[in-house]
Amino acid sequence: MIINQDIRKILEAAIEAPSGENCQPWRFRISPDEIQLFNNPISDQSLYNWGQRGSYVACGAALENIAIAGSAIGYRIDLELFSDPSSQNFVAKIKLIKQTSEDEPLYSYIARRATNRKIYQPTPLTDSEITTLRSSAGNINSKHILLTCDPIKIKKLAIAGSGNERVMFNNQFLHNFFFSHINWNKSEDDKKKIGFYIKTLELPPPAKILFPIFRRWPIMSWLNRRLKLYQKIATQNAKTYASAPVFGIITADNSSPKSCVEAGRILERLWLTVTKLGLNLQPLTGVQFFMRRIEAGETDKFLPEQIQGIKKDYESIKEIFDLTDEVVLLMFRIGRAAPPTARASRYPLDKFIVT
Repeated sequence: MIINQDIRKILEAAIEAPSGENCQPWRFRISPDEIQLFNNPISDQSLYNWGQRGSYVACGAALENIAIAGSAIGYRIDLELFSDPSSQNFVAKIKLIKQTSEDEPLYSYIARRATNRKIYQPTPLTDSEITTLRSSAGNINSKHILLTCDPIKIKKLAIAGSGNERVMFNNQFLHNFFFSHINWNKSEDDKKKIGFYIKTLELPPPAKILFPIFRRWPIMSWLNRRLKLYQKIATQNAKTYASAPVFGIITADNSSPKSCVEAGRILERLWLTVTKLGLNLQPLTGVQFFMRRIEAGETDKFLPEQIQGIKKDYESIKEIFDLTDEVVLLMFRIGRAAPPTARASRYPLDKFIVT
């Protein structure tokens, strides 16, 4: 399909958005002055993605890249969310209205944004950097970005964030899903273009050696029974997470698909601002996404103690940020670090164009 060069540039920016397990769930239908965005539910059917909420976050990030790129190239974006009830997977209609191109300081950082799972430097962020991050969402509604620099709160949030590992490495279903989505070398990642490229996990030396062994559930299960290995992994990850000088969350009034799309837009603007400031960001979303499934009563894949642990971690996050009715959709850590060791491969744009 021949695509207008302006639209191609805009959509090439869109598909640089983050997505869970690099699943890249977006699909686009194109006309001369309009882009329709669809979610592809087949892309991510993990336990994390109850009701496609994780994929809606990813689609929201793609939408924000469209808005930023469109403005830089010379288009105003008229956006309608979920305006076609006849299509189950329809997310947004994006009208492209020609105008004078504007200076978009975040545009050049779209292709540079990356997840960084390394240990962060303890250097505090400046007051100016914190102010910039808090206001990064612009007119999307920045009041839903909450940050803390308090070391005691950060340690507690890091422990809550590592609840993902406490569950995942002691749950056969999640364990097998995770390891089936690891790409063990660059050629495998280039071929599959989805999943976790092993180098992006930034594993410490002992884990690099042991990870191929851990992928065998009978061995992992035995180590959990004898050594509580899943707890040791979570404790080590919590220490890595707590190295960050800033933790934050994105909240909403509810966890509806629309709220998740808006959260994705906020996350992307925040992440691009982080990149522009020369900082790094790692999402820590496992507990929040598990909680959505538990709230819906779909708990059959979790052990009773795992359900209680997830609830406890989620409530800890809410308590630290003094929340009552608001929903925690996303959590992340921010700080300075060495560049990521690697980046995951991605599909080209033509993979996502539908007719």
